Amino acid sequence: MKPVLAAADVATVENAWASVQAGEDGTWPLMLAAGQAVARRVEALACDGTIWILAGKGNNGGDGYVAAWYLHQAGYDVRLIAPLGASRAGSDAERARRRWLDVGSEQATLPDSQPAVVIDALLGSGQQGPLAGSLAEMMMKVNRISASQLAVDVPTGLNANTGVADANAFQADQTLSFIAFKPGLLTGDGPGCVGELVLETLGIDAADWAQRLNLSIHWQMNTEPAWPARSPNGHKGGFGQVSIMAGSAGMGGAGLLAARAALAAGAGKVIWHTTHGIAQSALSAQPELMTATSDASSVPAAAIVVLGPGLGRTGEAYALCERLAQQCGAGVLDADGLSWLAAHPKALPGWVMTPHPGEAAALLGLSAAAVQADRCAAALALSERYEAVIVLKGAGSIIAEAGQLFFSHPGTVAMATPGMGDTLAGWIGGLMAQGFSSLQAACSATWWHAALAANLADQQRIVLASDLLPLMQAARPTSLDQGY
Repeated sequence: MKPVLAAADVATVENAWASVQAGEDGTWPLMLAAGQAVARRVEALACDGTIWILAGKGNNGGDGYVAAWYLHQAGYDVRLIAPLGASRAGSDAERARRRWLDVGSEQATLPDSQPAVVIDALLGSGQQGPLAGSLAEMMMKVNRISASQLAVDVPTGLNANTGVADANAFQADQTLSFIAFKPGLLTGDGPGCVGELVLETLGIDAADWAQRLNLSIHWQMNTEPAWPARSPNGHKGGFGQVSIMAGSAGMGGAGLLAARAALAAGAGKVIWHTTHGIAQSALSAQPELMTATSDASSVPAAAIVVLGPGLGRTGEAYALCERLAQQCGAGVLDADGLSWLAAHPKALPGWVMTPHPGEAAALLGLSAAAVQADRCAAALALSERYEAVIVLKGAGSIIAEAGQLFFSHPGTVAMATPGMGDTLAGWIGGLMAQGFSSLQAACSATWWHAALAANLADQQRIVLASDLLPLMQAARPTSLDQGY
């Protein structure tokens, strides 16, 4: 786990640390450490040629000025571009700027030369709203340059808290974030802007300070979650039952994918409730499945239900959802099941809901655009309203429960294909059947689902849901890099 804090909370931690650790220097030692970290990162790139540093007038720009000073001392050719003017008098940023101007110069516009590296230290986590005027034009030009692009803390044009990015946001190859990750780096437009994401703590234990200060701390998963334990003398009867209520005429694949994923996750018994015709054709693809009629009375109360993928939105389907929500204490609600819930809202403690932004919007009475404008707030609102674990799908899926957020592997656009959500729902259900809590199952399945797809996308352009099934069965805790 690595900490994820809102931008304002990071500033609170910095100031609290300074009041205890730094004495009269305040937060200046942190700016020195951040600038040094940026310089080390540039040196690791081993690029020959000019280094452009785009420096703003706030603390992010101060980090850039410090990096410029250290790189100059190391013999690099540094060009400092300061389009936003001078720093505030008496600030750490002004101190960094004055120190740089003792050894170098600055200019307001981009040089005519071709850089080897561009460092973005313009706005950082202070970015609010769209870029405008000359700054937008500068970012447009910078993004067209063939050079290594390094963002300091947060790429310019990306909102650190919401993950909403301007059309001309800095497109980093690498982002060096300080003290804690910010939510906007991990979800929405963020994963498409940050490139490789690296955390530099500057020697501060953000989680500890957040607890001391009673901040609303969130966590991001940075290691692969474990699978449910299996004792040496275990048998299939001990690994739970998943009942798949999914897949109507013309949508049978949704149920089949969910059922196969539950099996691949390790559930001891998976029963797919569907029509006789669909069942017979499906068994040739997955003979380990059991099938039954679409009748809620045959589902035991102890079973984990995966309810909704391809189920349809008929009165009969909605009546089935109503009955199973009352009958079973735990399950996964997806797709058409979520449409039923939007029309008949009620709390579902013990359940996992897996909406995409459009479904989340219907559940909250908002537009999809409003959900995407602040995915973190939407996920938290859904969890509070429905008392369930929420997986808000999309780039950088978010898991929410009881006021806490968990950030998953960012995934890849290659997995924007049919059936991915059905597979995820079945996978979550399969882990719940084996004893994982709804939160454990949601976090684990969502991470693996995205990570395996991203790994496969290195080998092929498009990843289909069925491509992941054999990878699920083969995956082990050490089978992938840690990612973020």
